[in-house]
Amino acid sequence: MKKSNNPLLYPLSWLYGLGVGLRNFLFNQGILKQQSYPIPLICVGNITVGGTGKTPHVELLISILRKQYRIAVISRGYKRKSRGLKEVTLTSTAAEVGDEPKQIKQKYPEVRFVVDGNRRRAMRYLLALPEEERPEVVLLDDGFQHRYVHPSFTILLIDAQRELHDDELLPLGGLREPATARYRADCIILTKCPHDMQPIKLRIMQRNLNLYAHQEIFFSRIHYQQPRAVRTLLGEAGSPLPKDALVIALSGIASPGLFFSYLEERYELIDQLVYPDHHQFRRKDFIAISERWQELCEQHSGRPVYIVCTEKDAVRFTDSLGELPEELVKQLYFLPIETQILYKPQEFREMICKAAKSLPPSLQGLR
Repeated sequence: MKKSNNPLLYPLSWLYGLGVGLRNFLFNQGILKQQSYPIPLICVGNITVGGTGKTPHVELLISILRKQYRIAVISRGYKRKSRGLKEVTLTSTAAEVGDEPKQIKQKYPEVRFVVDGNRRRAMRYLLALPEEERPEVVLLDDGFQHRYVHPSFTILLIDAQRELHDDELLPLGGLREPATARYRADCIILTKCPHDMQPIKLRIMQRNLNLYAHQEIFFSRIHYQQPRAVRTLLGEAGSPLPKDALVIALSGIASPGLFFSYLEERYELIDQLVYPDHHQFRRKDFIAISERWQELCEQHSGRPVYIVCTEKDAVRFTDSLGELPEELVKQLYFLPIETQILYKPQEFREMICKAAKSLPPSLQGLR
């Protein structure tokens, strides 16, 4: 989100900052109470609107911890149609629980996933489970602003392309909180770093953050895997995407620039279909997508045309593949994504494993 030059937004941004500052002051003074729990609680969040890569970073934490611990994830389930607390299952739809929870559950079916805007209620639910099912580590997805729950370890994600010192508070800029909120984090990860980013640039970004000595800092990048047919998410067979494919890129994520660039570098990109983040595809969308695909098929007669979407979009598509022509479904692919830690991956793993054993200071004698 770019900063606005509209002078009318300055007083609104000031008022928003006043409200956020008062709320944080009340928490810092103990007037608004935070609840601590006798279980390691790792929070992953951000202080900006738009995508910083929370879901792939949560998946990274799961991949590090899954062999040692029973893991649960709590998320509000952004833009889901259901209300209250709901446990995510393999048969849940993206409309019921949100696209990102469904995506994580499909990848890691052994992980318990609860969606609820009330994190304290979700924690009570998890801690009330039978001992043999109770999680040993809980991950709070997008929990940085939900201060009623006190994490034992907090990871703050910052988009490397949108540094905090270049941003402003909502609605003038994209900050949910003042940049000084970064000092609440135990670890900061600058995400979406280019593969060719020079070490001097990393040092400049680290200097701009001016962190405390105890705060850890890491850098991560997006790694795209080989495209897969969307129907493989339903357990069906799918062929590899040809290397010389004609591709329509389809995106319903907050920051699709890297996704488009990746496809453009590796395939013949002939069109881009852009939708809002977390877009719930409806019948009119499927009709428009089908018509555009058929139009481009006619323009490139003799060569098949493929649609490649993001992994998050693919999760939403699996609930409604029947809305698309069968011939298009055969040409529908997605780009799996994972996060890679640059330069110090082993140190990051060790930090996460240590965090999985930690409790808030007031409860450290319980474990």
